[in-house]
Amino acid sequence: MKNLILFSSLLLLFSCGKNKVFEKYEKFDNYDWAPGKIVKFDVPIEDTSAYYKIIVPVRHTDNYPYDGLLINFSYDTPNSENHTERCKMNFRDNDGKFKGDVAGDIWDESTVLFEKIKFNAIGIYKFEITNNMQKIPTEGIMELGLRIEKVK
Repeated sequence: MKNLILFSSLLLLFSCGKNKVFEKYEKFDNYDWAPGKIVKFDVPIEDTSAYYKIIVPVRHTDNYPYDGLLINFSYDTPNSENHTERCKMNFRDNDGKFKGDVAGDIWDESTVLFEKIKFNAIGIYKFEITNNMQKIPTEGIMELGLRIEKVK
């Protein structure tokens, strides 16, 4: 039985991993997202027939004072098209408790910005995430990333 559970867990781990197209993180000095700090990612897209999910993972401290994070999320296509969205990432539930995964006093939150999106050209897509919070630097943010997965 233990071998079956281990095999099932490994199968799930590897099946999720093969759909991942990109994942990278930017760490913030002193756990502050400083003014003017733009998080940039260059992502190669090779399949225009697939649908993709775009996720922004954030790691923050237990004393992060806000219920979420306001960001501007934009990307430029290889065809020089620009797409920009203002997004609010919600970190707390209705009771005011953090929703993410916790290890000690560190929280991992992930927000799906796009559930099913198609890219129209093969090439390098340039993603930028900027801080849109009123109080900058935003304290308690350890790192922010970008994960892109193919959707079945």
